[in-house]
This record gives sequence, C-alpha cells and structure tokens, in this order.
Amino acid sequence: MHAQEGTPVVLSRATQYDLKSKITGVTYRVMVSTPFQAEPGKAYPVFYVLDGNQYFAAATEAVTRLATLKDVEPAIVVGIGYPTDDPFEVNRLREFDLTPSPSKTAGANGKRSGGGDAFLKALNEEIKPFVAAHYKIDPAKQILYGHSLGGLIALREMFRNPTEFSTYILSSPSIWWHEKEVLADEPAFSKRAKSGELHLRILITSGGDEPRGSMVDNASDLAKRLAGLNPKEVTVARTIFADEIHASVSMASLSRGIRLSLPPK
Repeated sequence: MHAQEGTPVVLSRATQYDLKSKITGVTYRVMVSTPFQAEPGKAYPVFYVLDGNQYFAAATEAVTRLATLKDVEPAIVVGIGYPTDDPFEVNRLREFDLTPSPSKTAGANGKRSGGGDAFLKALNEEIKPFVAAHYKIDPAKQILYGHSLGGLIALREMFRNPTEFSTYILSSPSIWWHEKEVLADEPAFSKRAKSGELHLRILITSGGDEPRGSMVDNASDLAKRLAGLNPKEVTVARTIFADEIHASVSMASLSRGIRLSLPPK
C-alpha cells in the first residue's frame, strides 16, 4: 500500500477565532461549526460548549450525526477554549475561568482559581454577541453545556443569569467547591422559578462510579429540589450513567444533552 504525505485533519464546516477579552484579559479560542447544508437566512439554535478544547469536535460530530438522522434539530455549535494544544496549559487556564472563588490551596502547581464571574461576564457580553454578529442564531434556543468545573460555573450562570440560556446541561457539576457555595444563589433562583418568570430545561448528570457523597448525592439532591419548583415551566431531567467514571461521563452527558435540548420539530 502506498500512502501520500499526511495532512492535518480538518473538521468540516468549522471555523475558529482567537478573541482577547477586554474583561478578563484572556485570549479565548471560539470554535464554531454550522449545520450540514444550512439554509441561508435561517436562524439556528446555538449549543455552547465549555471546555471547547476537549469537547467541541465531539459535540459537532454528534449534532451533525443526530441531525442528519432527523433525531435532533440542526444547530450551530460553539466551543469556548484556549489557543493552545497543551492539555496541561488548558487545565491551568480552565481552573481559573471555571471556578467562582479562589481555592484554599491557591497557587498549588502554578494554578489559580476564582475567575469564574469575570469569565461569565465575558461569555455574556463579548463571546455571545460576537457569535450573534457573525451567525444567524435563534436567541430563544441557546444551550449551555459544562462538565465538572464547567458544570459548576454553568450552575452559577443558571442561578444568577437564568435567562441567558434556554437549556442548562450540568454534567457532574462540582457543587462541592468551597462548601457548596454555589448554592447560596439557589433561593433567589427558586423564587423566580416559582413565580413563573423562568422557562428552562435542565439536565443534571453523574456517573455511576463517581464518589457518592461529593458528586452523585450533591447532584441528585439539587435535581430533586429544582424539579419541584415549577414543573410546567422548569423541566428537570436527572440521569446517572451506570459504570461511568467522572471523566467518561462527560461524553454520555453531551449526547444526552444534545437530544434533550434539540428535539426534532
């Protein structure tokens, strides 16, 4: 067998932009894929994926596959990551952006934490407007996916700015961070939900082989509380994937979240 010289793999219909935030000072790599055979002028849902370096390609291919089978509605996928191929550098940067407060062991291994609120401000005021200016989106169908610390900061966003997205996919959210401080905003969110102000879909997932106390039980307790707020307007799905560990549950959650948030018309 004769093979020609290898070339880089290209993800179909995907474009990336490196945007330096005026809010955080960090340069983000914003990766965007459009639907296969997208109709000109049509507004599409937007599926935002935190930890885009890890999950953007998987999310893009999953949406494309399911949409071509007509199992889900076609959508634009947006991954938010960093302009580096070094996974250790990605981990260092994400730990700062995806945590709402500094760790008690701040500075360990060169990592910082606690930049989450500024990151969410950059997401809402810089990244989302950039996407809306360059792509035809349906503002009523915007989905946010986050895993682990990404699930933690997505929960922070949901509690504080729930109307920014129509669906929140919280994959193994790190609710434990700083004695569950993220839950301090739950009462205000619950009041808004009970009043009928909010219209949301929420998916909370865990892996069956994750630690029960710190991960699975926290997520189950949260799902139970949220499910009772206003079931007609705030729908809550809870899934535990048997035999999955913390790292691997992210992909199962991604697939489940796509199907939940992009039901076929």
